Order: sequence, then C-alpha cells, then structure tokens
Amino acid sequence: MAGKNGRFWLIPLAFAVSGLLAFGATWATADRIEHDLQGEAQTALRDAGVAAPDVTIDGRDVTVADVPKGHGDRVRGVVGDVEGVRAVDVQETKADPAAVRTQQAIDGALRRSPIRFAPYGDELTGAGRRAVTHVADILRSAPTTLRFEVAGHVAKVPNLDGDEARALSRERADAVATQLADAGISRDRLTTVGHGDTRPVADGYDAKSDRVNRRVEIHVR
Repeated sequence: MAGKNGRFWLIPLAFAVSGLLAFGATWATADRIEHDLQGEAQTALRDAGVAAPDVTIDGRDVTVADVPKGHGDRVRGVVGDVEGVRAVDVQETKADPAAVRTQQAIDGALRRSPIRFAPYGDELTGAGRRAVTHVADILRSAPTTLRFEVAGHVAKVPNLDGDEARALSRERADAVATQLADAGISRDRLTTVGHGDTRPVADGYDAKSDRVNRRVEIHVR
C-alpha cells in the first residue's frame, strides 16, 4: 500500500512537466511567428523601395520606426498587407529641411515637365530626357547625404498583365536612373522600383490618361 501511495507524487509531477512542455512549445511558436513576420515585413518594405527602417514585432503587432517624414501612410499600407500582421504602428522621423526643399524642387520641376515615355517601352521621349536633365541639376545641388527613389509607372493597358506592367515600370525607372547616373548622380544614391499600373493619377484608357500615367516619379529618401 505504501508503494502505491508513494507513486501518487508522480501525478502532479506529470502535470507539471506537461505544463512546462506546453509553455515551451507555445513560447517557441510565438517566437518563430515574430521572427517570420519581421522578415516578411522587412522584405515587403525593401521590395517597395523603402529604405530599411527599424522593424520590431510584438506578437502580431508591428512597429516601424525611423520612417522618413511623410511616408508613414505608405509604410503602414505595405506592412499592413503582410499576411499575419494585426496592427502597424509607424513612427516617423522629423523632416529634414534640406530633404523637404529638394522634394519640393523635384515636384515642381516634374509638374512643369513630367518624365514621359513612348508607349509600350522604356524609351524616354525627347521631352522626357530634358525633364530628367533638369531633375539631375536639382539632385546635384542637394546634400550628398540624401538618397532618391526612382519610381516607374505604366498606363492601364487591357492586354498587359500585372507582372508585365511591373517589369515595364521597373525598366522605366532604371532608364531614368541610368540617365541620372550619366549626369553625375552617384548610382549608390539611387534606388529603383516599379509600381506597374497600380498607382494611376488619371482614370480611363483614353490617350490623355495613358500619357499622364506613363511616367516616373522621384522621391527623396
């Protein structure tokens, strides 16, 4: 009888061991989820052409710090689209006055003379090449600490699928970056990204809409 009673202590021990094993498995799973989400969020930001900010994970909640001023909504959208992310907290840095002035100069130049392309290709029009030359003058006068994202876009074309649209828009961005580099802007200061036809500035398939959507934008990063 004493032997049987002596084995009673094994029951709570078994429960304790099971509990510790369950806790360890849960902790390991949570840690793996956080690690995976961090990697996926960083990859999504990199693919979107966003300079690598500080990404931290708490469960399924993501905090992105050191985001350039004015880019919070974009970062929030990119990270929020990552599967498994529950909430996104974006912390923007204070605006750099030199960056603000440079972006304003670029935006003004491109409003007056947009960077345009021939249809269905990455060949700049004559006006497009002159627009890039004007932007290069602005970038040369900017502080060398500034970096620039060259973002390509295409018009909505019924027979152009998403992958083809992104590839063409990236080729257009690369063409502009090449001309900027030829004009003396260090290639290390330039990144390129292709958005395909996902960010039109005009709706419709008419010639005017196509012309304004077939463009490249340049953003200070």
